[in-house]
Amino acid sequence: MGRTVATFRDLIEQELQSWKQRFGRALRQEEQEHLEAMFNRVRLYVQACTYHFPVDAMHGIHVAVGLDHEIRLRKIEAALGINLETQWMDSRPLPLPAGDGPVAYRVGPEAPPAD
Repeated sequence: MGRTVATFRDLIEQELQSWKQRFGRALRQEEQEHLEAMFNRVRLYVQACTYHFPVDAMHGIHVAVGLDHEIRLRKIEAALGINLETQWMDSRPLPLPAGDGPVAYRVGPEAPPAD
């Protein structure tokens, strides 16, 4: 008997072809190459996607792309010796403007006339 359910690798290829037909036509050549490279990197996580086997293949593809980007970002941070968590995830509130900027809201006699 034959296989009745497509493998996740087959689903990745089907999704890539679908995206290339519709979305890819609007991309420049170098952007099309990046689209294909992104789907190729999803193949690195095909075992995890097969194990989970989501109802919609794009859910697994999205998680695989996000995970791959996170891993690559952490490697870049390590190579550069930086930690973006401490730089961008600062929980302190932003300072409030002094209110004397060129577009500050003014009330009173010095306020410009309304149009």
